[in-house]
Amino acid sequence: MMEISSTRWWESRLAERLHAFVAVVASLLLLRLAMEEDLTWLAGTVIAAAVCILTAVRWPYGALLVVLGMSAMPYYFVELLGWRARPEHFAAVIVSGAVCFWLYFKKPAVRLHSLDYWIVAFVIINFVSSAVGSSAPGSTLRWALQNSLAVIPYFLVRLLIRDTATLRKGYRILVGVMIAECAYGVLCAASYQAFDTDFGMSVGQYLVDISAVYASMYEANLFGAYAACCAVLCLAMYLSGQRRIISGSGFLLAALATVLSYSRAALVALIVASLWVFWKARHSRRSRGSKLLAPVLAFAFILVIVVYSAGGVLQKRFEDLYYEGLTEETMISRFLVFQEALMEVPSHPLLGSGTASFNLSFDWNRFIPAWASDKTWIGNAPLRVLHDTGFVGLTAVLGFFVSLWWKVRRIWKQSRIPDGMTLGLVGGLLLYGMTFQLTDGTILAFFWIHLGFLASAAILYTEHLPAATP
Repeated sequence: MMEISSTRWWESRLAERLHAFVAVVASLLLLRLAMEEDLTWLAGTVIAAAVCILTAVRWPYGALLVVLGMSAMPYYFVELLGWRARPEHFAAVIVSGAVCFWLYFKKPAVRLHSLDYWIVAFVIINFVSSAVGSSAPGSTLRWALQNSLAVIPYFLVRLLIRDTATLRKGYRILVGVMIAECAYGVLCAASYQAFDTDFGMSVGQYLVDISAVYASMYEANLFGAYAACCAVLCLAMYLSGQRRIISGSGFLLAALATVLSYSRAALVALIVASLWVFWKARHSRRSRGSKLLAPVLAFAFILVIVVYSAGGVLQKRFEDLYYEGLTEETMISRFLVFQEALMEVPSHPLLGSGTASFNLSFDWNRFIPAWASDKTWIGNAPLRVLHDTGFVGLTAVLGFFVSLWWKVRRIWKQSRIPDGMTLGLVGGLLLYGMTFQLTDGTILAFFWIHLGFLASAAILYTEHLPAATP
């Protein structure tokens, strides 16, 4: 019987040659486009696809990683419809869409707590004040939308963390992302010293010939606060006996990153918050002896070495503050902004003047003409909330923190030794509360993520408390 050969054309030698020819032509066309056309959209498309895929990996941990990771890079942005869209904004939109699909198809029970309602009220007040009290509602409403995109990660954390197991795994992701950011900041400083590069470095922010690290955060003061919070979280983990090697190393790395930011507020806040964490964990220290002094001694050693090697930059900054007081350049500029903002509060005391409305009325040209083109925001967080949303918005924020502290207090009453996670989160919130008096970070997502984790921990642990006896 004769063997019949295949006549399918795609298996022929001619088809193979045709495929090779098409591949060469496509490569040449792609090279021509890369040389003459703007292909930035291609990189953006690839990144967006990667983020969407990562969001769906090991739900909900992939989604948490996307939100946490992209919140640590607010320095980067793209111009979109006339406003600066940052990675945290894209993360909020992408993960929110994924959560909506998850809620629609899986239909899990969604329970909002009183803590969440305080935040919802604050977001609504931002839109109301921007529409009613602003001199330019179009601008302030857009800024209110941008502010709500920074707050959305709080609700994403609250929705995705539904039990203590997810909470603890998510918390480890949070600490891991913060350590990675600190490591990147130290790498930026080392590269600057060794190769004179400037990526992740802010040249002349404090002194003319000094560059401070901002890594991928918005600016050096906020990087210092972020790194100091990471140090506090790691210190609390170390004192509670959790992952000693990782938490101890993370504390030293984050403390070093805080020093390299040259942020006075972050360094002072780190010392105060660390002492508070040690005091709250004093009962656990008694059983571990001198081992727990290692991070403090190492931190002091690193502080001395870095200050010495940096030519006394920190010493110079603190000396300027000591001898010049409120007349020191950075301090006087901050207090000038605070004074001007306070003078505007009486005009809209209840609902405020609208989100970020201070940019509409304040002009540096009246005081320092060289700064006339600089955008200005109110660096003091409580004053910014009061100015933008009035006493109503400030009441919503205070209501959240009072309710949160009441729950944490109930949890800690059940044990003389607070667990490392809640201790670190409360210590980190204390640190942010100090640093945000001079450089407000509540306009960025990383702060609201911190609140989301702390609120989730307080609510979940409170639900497991024994019922009070009559």
